[in-house]
Amino acid sequence: MSSDNHSEQPPRRGRGRPRREGADAQILDETFALLREKGYTDLTVDEVAERTKVAKTTIYRRWPSKGALVAAAVATRTPAFEPPDTGSLEGDLMVVVNRAFLILTGELSGVLAGLVGESQLDAELREIVLSATRQRRQIYEAVVRRAVDRGELGEDVDVELLVDVLVGALWNRLLITRAELRESLPREIVQMVMNGVSPR
Repeated sequence: MSSDNHSEQPPRRGRGRPRREGADAQILDETFALLREKGYTDLTVDEVAERTKVAKTTIYRRWPSKGALVAAAVATRTPAFEPPDTGSLEGDLMVVVNRAFLILTGELSGVLAGLVGESQLDAELREIVLSATRQRRQIYEAVVRRAVDRGELGEDVDVELLVDVLVGALWNRLLITRAELRESLPREIVQMVMNGVSPR
């Protein structure tokens, strides 16, 4: 898909009517519903406007592009997350991997898989996905660096690679192998990382 196929140009903006109370939440709810129904490519701001009875100009006044609107809609379904500090690397990693697991097995599962796939052919969407990924990884990497400061990991640990191993296993199953994301997987991943795979 090229940007010409789905890019929507915002209409010229007038002064318009005052924003309806609760309109933002309704717009984001309908955007998310359409995203689940149709995917990013086939979602249009026109249809969001039609479903919500909110003028297209009003939507573009709040979110300057379809990509920005979709990002905001997905963000409403993503719980806020601060770097955990349980006092141990294993405890922190369990919090991190469990959170990723819950997101990738919840209502966002199909949406995120679709966005990652469609982002390969859409520059704006790709940057949105990468930006969200960078924000999450900063939190995950902070957990690993704190473990280095505590002396639980050596200073030469490859922080990025460790994060790849922790959450990459979940994404690999969601996007590529389609293997079961069983409930015990977060614990198994963390234990494998903590114990290594060499015989003892």
